[in-house]
This record gives sequence, structure tokens and C-alpha cells, in this order.
Amino acid sequence: MSENRYLRHNLIDWFSQERLARTRAVVIGAGAVGNEVLKNLALLGVGEVRVYDFDRIEEHNLTRSVLFRDADIGKQKAEVAADRARELDPNMSAEAVVGDFWDHLTLSDLKSFDVLFCCVDNFEARIRSNMLCQIARVDFINVGIDSRFALVEQYPFTRNHTGGCFECGLPPSVYRRISERYSCGHLRKLSYIERKVPTTIITSSTASSLAVSVGLRLGTGDEVPSARRFYVDTIAGNLTRTELGRVGGCPCCDRYAGELSIIGCRPIIGDWPISGDDVTVFTSDPILVSYRIGEISMPVFERASAFSSDYPTTLSPDPGAVDLEIRDQFSATELADRFANYTIPSKFALVSNGAKSTIFEFLREPQ
Repeated sequence: MSENRYLRHNLIDWFSQERLARTRAVVIGAGAVGNEVLKNLALLGVGEVRVYDFDRIEEHNLTRSVLFRDADIGKQKAEVAADRARELDPNMSAEAVVGDFWDHLTLSDLKSFDVLFCCVDNFEARIRSNMLCQIARVDFINVGIDSRFALVEQYPFTRNHTGGCFECGLPPSVYRRISERYSCGHLRKLSYIERKVPTTIITSSTASSLAVSVGLRLGTGDEVPSARRFYVDTIAGNLTRTELGRVGGCPCCDRYAGELSIIGCRPIIGDWPISGDDVTVFTSDPILVSYRIGEISMPVFERASAFSSDYPTTLSPDPGAVDLEIRDQFSATELADRFANYTIPSKFALVSNGAKSTIFEFLREPQ
């Protein structure tokens, strides 16, 4: 590592280039905010970054994405962003993962990182990112923007195990917006059109600079940080900081905030070392367990989101006669009796007997 590259950094008395060189960061989303976060991480000299995105570059991305060029249109965002980040600082290891982080980022792998930056434009991905970081005890930085305002939320799960999380206090309207994407309990709506929020480089650059600063804890001491929200009006120049405490009834904290062991295992239910009616299994993904038409019941046991809203029409000329069983909670005995030879279609499961809870992460065979 050339000292000349970081000469000006080394003149800052509170800046540790050595610590940044050891830092490992995950970036979810390589759009406008993700571009700026990656740029900042690279120029600061962060040691390793992994970026997840499944989208391709479109022409309208070029006005808000510093790492993309005209020649990149049609290419994968994650791959181009990682390549350009390495050009900014060849000392940095930048890995691109083309695909949904929920399918590719394991809890066991996430535990080896220091911070996750969530740079997406939908609440479902934010909720899932928050959940993974809560379980893995990795700092979570949520970033949101529109055409005027920039929002950064800091959840220091690495050191603060009693503060709030992203889902604490989320209003019911957020869950209603998520449900707009689905019907019949978690089947994808074929007619759903994602609403896009108009933004500019002003808000994305403002948000990402603040996000990287708090995510890397630049200039901070050894005090245990708290969960905080920073809200910036980029036109008026106002910044509001709010401390975020834990809220009772939070879906994430109530289930995942305790000390959890993570065990990797095969997803065959019959292979699990669990049993008993008093053992409850919570799956990370809702499962379409079965469907019933009249007196006939047929098992399905697949991830509910894999099916679209027209699924009942494929089963019967009268879709209203189709009764779908979609669940994310089972007893261990029920799973063993009904589905022992099935592969559980879930990223992981929380297994609890009331006194102790364990995360079973399902290891998939390489495709």
C-alpha cells in the first residue's frame, strides 16, 4: 500500500488509514446512492467491499451515477461499479455479486464484515437487510433519498445490542405499501408497477457522504454508539438528528434481538436435530404449504413469493374455490410428521423452545 496515495489522510490526527484498510463493507444496491457510497469507500481506502445488485444500467442512470458511462448501458450495475471502484483505488478488493442479496448473502458470511450499507429504494429490502444485520451483529446503515431530502439511519448492532432497529416504529403505511406487491398472503401481483422516486445527484451525494462517515465511525471515539436518524434538507441546509430507541412489539427486535447461535445445516427437514410440540419454528420466508379445493388437499411447500397472483387460476376454473395455506410458523413435530422429506424453502429458520433460540441457516448446493 503506497503511503503517498493517502498522504493527506495521514495528516488528519483522528484518521486511521490502517483501520480503514482492515475494514470490510457490504453495499446493497449499486444505483445512485450505491455509486456514491462505493466511490467514497474507495477514495477513503477501505480494504474490501462486496456489492450486490441484480439490475442492468439504463440511460437515465447516467445523470446520478458517477461510476457509469454511456458505454456501460446494458451492463450489470454491480460488475461495472466494482470495476470502477477498483480503478479509483487498486488497493481495494471489490467483489460484485449479480443477484438478490437475500439469495446470495449468508448470515455466516455477513458476520465477517464490519458494516452493511443499504442503498435500495424499497422497504422490503431494507427490512430484510436490517434483519440480517440484527442477527449477525453487523452495523446497519440505511440510506434513503428523494429529490430534496436525504435520510441516513445508523444501527450499530456490532456494539449496541439494546438500541432500536429499522423496524422499530415503522408505521402501518409501510407494511401496506409492501403488501401492494402481493396478494393472497404473499403471492406476487402480476399487475404491480413499482413506483419510482425522482432524485438528483445532490441528494444521493449528500446522503452517501453522511452514510459513509457514520458507517465507518470517522472521528468518533470508543463510546458505544446509539441508533440515530439524520434527516437533511439539501435546499434549506437543515439537519435534524434523532435518537432511536427500541419500540415494544417490533417484529424484528421481538424475534431476533437476543443472543442467537447460527448453525449451518442442510435444508432437509428430516435431517434437523430438533423435535417436540413445544419447539416452534419461524421461517424467514412465508411458505405456501398447501392448497385445498373442496375436500381435496394437496401439499406444495414452496416459497410463497415464487408464485404469482394467478396461481389459483391454474388449479381450478373457479379460483375462488381454491383455499391457500400460507404460513411462516410451525411446530417441530408438525414439520417432522408432514414434511420430513421436503426441502424447506426458506433462507433460514428461528427455532425456539421458549428458553433458547437458535438460527438454522440452510446451506444450498452450488448451482
